[in-house]
Amino acid sequence: MICELFPFQKQAVNEMRLRVAMALNNYRMLKIPQVVSLQAPTGSGKTIIMSALIEDIFYGSEQFTEQPEAIFVWLSDSPQLNEQSKQKIELKADKVRMDQCVVISDESFDREILEDGHIYFLNTQKLGKAGNLSRHSDTRQYTIWETIENTAREKADRLYFIIDEAHRGMQGRQAGTATTIMQRFIKGSSEQNLSPIPVVIGMSATAERFNSLVGQATNSTLHKVVISPAQVRQSGLLKDRIVITYPEDPIKHGDMAVLQAATDEWQDKCKHWYQYTYEQHYPNVNPVFVIQVCAGSGTKVSDTDLDEVIAKI
Repeated sequence: MICELFPFQKQAVNEMRLRVAMALNNYRMLKIPQVVSLQAPTGSGKTIIMSALIEDIFYGSEQFTEQPEAIFVWLSDSPQLNEQSKQKIELKADKVRMDQCVVISDESFDREILEDGHIYFLNTQKLGKAGNLSRHSDTRQYTIWETIENTAREKADRLYFIIDEAHRGMQGRQAGTATTIMQRFIKGSSEQNLSPIPVVIGMSATAERFNSLVGQATNSTLHKVVISPAQVRQSGLLKDRIVITYPEDPIKHGDMAVLQAATDEWQDKCKHWYQYTYEQHYPNVNPVFVIQVCAGSGTKVSDTDLDEVIAKI
């Protein structure tokens, strides 16, 4: 890795490597699908941790031998997340070659089985019934479901299936019925003739629903790795509180003055995002502006002057 990992990240990589090795070995012996869940707070560097894990599996470490023939499928729920993850791996995991990272394109991708030694990026938006990847055509002999099923059957000893932001597909009444796309890889799908993937790695800031789904609705064995907020705060990546003051200028010291400056900045960002999405023909982006006010006392909703807050925004 080009960047130096924080101690808690190194510990997480070591724990993940051990859990993944155990999961792969358990599947070899028992033929029971295995799931390794990484739960870490937002801002803790989950993608960096996963990049280091991939590098360790490909090229080995002091504890584990190299596995250059390993195959990774990185599934997220948007092309943007795919691209962000791919760029981080290419920038930070210096041992991983750029030609090892492959974005699965619905226009041209057609393989019977995934190739050894590669990281494939895939998103759920391409996996719907209407998507090209899910259909045969004059230019596509194998659907993506057939490709993944063939790979899982023939190369279970080297296939690692990563679900990025694992909680996203696990909400609502359908959470226990295997109807979302992400659930199909964990539980299998008769509609797609897909068996449960032998080893799945779920990574998320809020993995409770994901862990519950795996434990209650499938036969998969769940291995958990948890990074606590305290570990991340200790490293300095997360702050308990950021206090903004202007001691040399009492006028600027007021909370409302800070709120006004933040509002002006937010409006400026809104204008820039609108212009960018308009020029690039993208859906419009509305940046979120979150304001936290003081709790109320007595019959008051808040001790903050809400009328003044509303006037500022």
